[in-house]
Formats: sequence, structure tokens, C-alpha cells
Amino acid sequence: MIHPDTWPILVLLPVCFIGGGVLGLVYFRSLQLTANLIVEGHKPILIIALAFGRLIVLAAGFAVALQAGGIGIVGTLSGVIVGRELIVRHKPGARA
Repeated sequence: MIHPDTWPILVLLPVCFIGGGVLGLVYFRSLQLTANLIVEGHKPILIIALAFGRLIVLAAGFAVALQAGGIGIVGTLSGVIVGRELIVRHKPGARA
């Protein structure tokens, strides 16, 4: 198998960016759900489990990106930021 740090940058950067975008969408949507559960007064164990799961998924995603080196981390972080912006700017009930 080819190691990710030997991939050409034109392949590596978009792959890490897209992966980071998905990671950001999942992380911040989960954060949004956690906040809703807190406001609605659900069981604390569910809220804590969701928070730990969210952090584990984010750490695992960055651990995979770390295998590609600095470019992988930068691409993934950029994707996470874009995913965050998509979640923050999304208006519930708005039609696209």
C-alpha cells in the first residue's frame, strides 16, 4: 500500500479537505444536538456519551490526517472549519 505522505499534493489536499469537511459537519452537528439535549433536559449520561463520542471521532480523524503530514493536517483543519461554517450558517426550516 502506498503511504499517504508520498501522494502528490494535488491528490492529498482535496482528499484531506473533503474528509475534514465531513468531519466538521459531523462534529458540529453533534455539538448542536448535544446543546439541544441539554436545553430539553435529557439524561446526563446520554449527553456525556455524545460529547465523548464527538471528541473521539474528531481525534481519530486528525490522527488519520497526521499520517499524511503537515499538508494533511492543514487540509483537514480547513475542511473542519468549512464544515463548522456550514452548520453555523444553516438556518433550520429555510429552503435552499
